[in-house]
Amino acid sequence: MQEKTENTDKNQWLAAACWALLAAALAVAFANTFAEMWLRWFPGWNRLNSGFYDQITKTESYYTHAPLVPLVSLLIGYLLIRYTRIPVRPCPILGWLVLGCSILLHLTAAFARVNFASGFAFIGVLAGLTLIGWGSTAFRRLWFPIFFLFFMVPLPEVSIAQMNFRLKILAADWGVTMANWIGIIAERSSNRVFLEGDKSMVIANICNGLRTLISVMAFGALYAYICRLKGLARIFLFAMSVPVAVVSNALRILSLIVVADLWTVEIATGWFHDFSGLMILVMSFLLLFGLERLILGAYALAGRPIPVTPLFADVRRTGSDPPQGTLLWNAIRSRNSRWAVAAAILMAAGTWWFQRTIPPVYTEAILAEALPEQIRYQDEDWHSYIVEFDPQVLVVLETEAALMRRYARPGREPVDFCLVFSKDNRKGTHPPDLCLEGGGQNIIYKNTLAVTDIPDIGDVPCRELVVQSGSRQTYYLYTYKCGRRYTDSFWLQQAVILANGLGNRNASGALIRVSTPVETGIPQARARAGEFLRTGMAQINRVLP
Repeated sequence: MQEKTENTDKNQWLAAACWALLAAALAVAFANTFAEMWLRWFPGWNRLNSGFYDQITKTESYYTHAPLVPLVSLLIGYLLIRYTRIPVRPCPILGWLVLGCSILLHLTAAFARVNFASGFAFIGVLAGLTLIGWGSTAFRRLWFPIFFLFFMVPLPEVSIAQMNFRLKILAADWGVTMANWIGIIAERSSNRVFLEGDKSMVIANICNGLRTLISVMAFGALYAYICRLKGLARIFLFAMSVPVAVVSNALRILSLIVVADLWTVEIATGWFHDFSGLMILVMSFLLLFGLERLILGAYALAGRPIPVTPLFADVRRTGSDPPQGTLLWNAIRSRNSRWAVAAAILMAAGTWWFQRTIPPVYTEAILAEALPEQIRYQDEDWHSYIVEFDPQVLVVLETEAALMRRYARPGREPVDFCLVFSKDNRKGTHPPDLCLEGGGQNIIYKNTLAVTDIPDIGDVPCRELVVQSGSRQTYYLYTYKCGRRYTDSFWLQQAVILANGLGNRNASGALIRVSTPVETGIPQARARAGEFLRTGMAQINRVLP
């Protein structure tokens, strides 16, 4: 009897040690991933001169709901383990396939510093561990709290910026159309709405509906999981969260236009703007509740009423079921589970190694030679001086190899030539959209074009932006360098740099950007920026590797 007790104690200590090692390995492997996600959830966290409350609440984020997601997942997972039957029937083949692919994705993301991919890999690791340790039945029971974590992983900022522009133009268009339907005279120019009486208002990023879309989809997934609907009806309810969010935001834009027309733009963009932001979520939730009632009513009319039953009634534990917590706890002592813990430890070591061995950022003086101090334009010599970057900008860029020269002539609009370069850190270049929108400016126009006949290069694909800040408009023209290649696609640049790094080739990258005020018109600003880019690119191409 004493020997049996000693073996039981030994097994309990072995299980506890395995769980502790697994938790430590996951913490080390994904610490940087969650740190990056936290900064995306609370962008003001790095504002050292702000208090804790302001760091949490005084910032704009599309993922303000995200900190609640893991808490909801933990709560649902606990309730499922506590009140439903979960037999332990390991599924090692599928589990190792999922775990292996997820670890490979995470290590690749750690090497390439693609944090959002690492966030998704974390979900795959949890799924693989569940299959290996507890089996497919347990996974079918716990799939929702695992995959619900998708809603806490922020999408890449580049994707957010691209969706921002499209959504705010769409929101402005829908708002103006509905305003015209109810008799309000309104016109749209890009994301600016013009009303009678010389009134105008800007549909900014915060009004574009993206935050509502992400939040309502998360709520829609949770509500569809716990509602009375079954099967395809449940999937349909979740899918309807997208149009519900879009319609709710369109009604919000309409309400802002109505308030601006009846009273003032200041009221519409002031307290009513904040109030409508809360009401749009309430409206979305009520629409989802109403949709469920409509679907239930349709089933009843079809003679197939859905009965009211307790949640998980068919799999609830009873008093005759054996203790489940101990069984799940001790499942980690199996051979496959111990190997899974070892794999997690190796993943943590690999993550640490890749993050540790990222080479230092390129900071040599060669950058200063890349931009000419003087450029000749329209038979005039334009002289330049260096514009210093804010230290926080360099922190965001993760490189000190950034240079901006301002070229000026008396009585002429200045031209800023910016160069951000890194020899071995592909994250050194960021799309200008992110920095501009992050600074509170509104992008009102986007397009692609080619700057032609550049000496020793030929044609270079570029992107152009027109940005509005107050009544001032600025024209931006930029391209990306990846090795000896130029592209207008940020994603292509990142892929080429990553491939070159893996192949031990030239993995340097740069953002080359020219900007100038729009004073006499966009065509004139485009011609001026294009000529400066054409002249400067020849020297940049010779100097930078």
